[in-house]
Amino acid sequence: MFSLLRRALSVSFSPAAPRGRSLLAALLLPSASPLHPRRAPESEPPGRAFHGSPSPLGFRSTPASWSSPGAGVAVGDDGLEVARLGISPRIVEKLAARGITRLFPIQRAVLEPAMQGKDMIGRARTGTGKTLAFGIPIMDRILRYNEKNGSGRNPLAIILAPTRELARQVEKEFKESAPLDSLCVYGGVPISHQMRVLNYGVDVVVGTPGRIIDLLRRGVLNLSEIQFVVLDEADQMLAVGFDEDVEVIMENLPQNRQNMLFSATMPSWIRKITNKYLKDPIIIDLVGDADQKLPEGISLYSIASEHYGKPSILGPLIKEHANGGKCIVFTQTKREADRLAYAMGRSYACQALHGDISQNQRERTLSGFRDGRFNILVATDVAARGLDIPNVDLVIHYEIPNTSELFVHRSGRTARAGKKGSAILIYTKDQARAVRVIEQDIGCRFTEVKHFQNCAS
Repeated sequence: MFSLLRRALSVSFSPAAPRGRSLLAALLLPSASPLHPRRAPESEPPGRAFHGSPSPLGFRSTPASWSSPGAGVAVGDDGLEVARLGISPRIVEKLAARGITRLFPIQRAVLEPAMQGKDMIGRARTGTGKTLAFGIPIMDRILRYNEKNGSGRNPLAIILAPTRELARQVEKEFKESAPLDSLCVYGGVPISHQMRVLNYGVDVVVGTPGRIIDLLRRGVLNLSEIQFVVLDEADQMLAVGFDEDVEVIMENLPQNRQNMLFSATMPSWIRKITNKYLKDPIIIDLVGDADQKLPEGISLYSIASEHYGKPSILGPLIKEHANGGKCIVFTQTKREADRLAYAMGRSYACQALHGDISQNQRERTLSGFRDGRFNILVATDVAARGLDIPNVDLVIHYEIPNTSELFVHRSGRTARAGKKGSAILIYTKDQARAVRVIEQDIGCRFTEVKHFQNCAS
C-alpha cells in the first residue's frame, strides 16, 4: 500500500494558475502569469545560497556525527538583537510590534545555520522558541524571493508537525511575524476551505502529514516549488504513525531545498530519514545530557498523599504555587480528567482536555485557557501532546508518570522561553521509590512539601 501511494504521488505536477489576489494583477504581471511560472532568479546560484554576506557572529558549523551526538554549536550567554540580523524591515517591525527585539541564546544557535541555508538536525524540546529561530530565515528569504519574482500560487515552504495544535501554533507564529500568506492544514475539519485557500495561493503551508497527503492526492497541493522543509517534533510524528506519510511527502519535494529537522529524541527512523533526505547536515544539540532536559527556570516539588486525599490538596497547591496564573494538571485517564475537572469546577475556573472531546470543543477550551477565561486545565498526556501554551506557571502531576521521560515532557510545559515555573509531583507512600528513580534518571532533586494536613506522614 505504501509503495502504491508513493508511486501515485510521484507524478509531476503541471504549473499552477496565478494566485487569485487580483484578476487584474494576474493578467498584467508576467510573474503571476501561468505562462511565466515562478523560477529561480538568474543571479542566484543553483541550490539555495542564502542572501547577504557571511554572518557577523562567526558561526562554525560541524558535520553531523552520530558517534558524538553533542557535537554542534556552543551557545553563548548573550542574546541577539533582531534589528542586527540583516533581515527584511517588515519582519523586524512585525516582531517589534509583538515585543520581540532580541532572541534567546537557544534561538541564536538554530538561527545561525538556518540563515546560512544549511541542512540541520536540531535536538530540541518544545517551548525553546525554535519556531521563530527557523522561521525568521524562511520568512525573510520568501519575502525577498517574492519581491523579485512576484507572488505565485504554489508554496515555497512546508512545515510538518505531529499534531494539529502544534501546526496551528507554528502557522500562527508565521502569520504574526511576516506579511506572508500562510495556511494550516490538518484533519478533523472540512477540507473544502483548505482547498479553496490553496487554489488562491499561499507562501507557507503548515500541517499534519495525513492531511497534506490527502491534499496531494486530490491534486490541489503542488510541492514543485518548495525551497524550505521543516520536520518539527519528528519523533512525535513517528509515535503517532506518520512515518510513512512523511517519507511520501519527502519523495515528492524538489531536490534543491533546505531541510531542517527537530526532535527531542533520535530513534532509528530519524537517523534513516536524515541520512536519506538531508545533505551534509549539522547537529544543534539543545538538550544535552539527561540532567539538562528540564527547563532551567523550573522548581520541583513532591508531596505525599493518600489517594483519597489528592483532590483536597490540589486547591491549596495551586493557590500557593501558581499565584493566580495558569496551571495544568496531568492525569492518566480521560475518566479521571473529567471527574477531577468537575469536582474542581465547583470552586475554580477549570476545564478538562482529553481525546474524547470534539475538535471544536477542544479549540474553544485551548483558546479559553490561553486567553485567561479559566486558569486550570486538567489534561491527559495524549490530549496535551504538541501544545505550546505560553505563561504556564504550574504543572501538577496528579498521578506519578510511567516514565522519567514523560515527567520531563509534562514538566516542560512550564518555565518556557527563560521564564520561571514550578512542577509538583503527587505520590502515595508506596510510590516513594519511583520518585527516587525519577530523580536519578533526570539528575534532579525534589523539594518535599509537608505542611498540608492530609499529607501522608
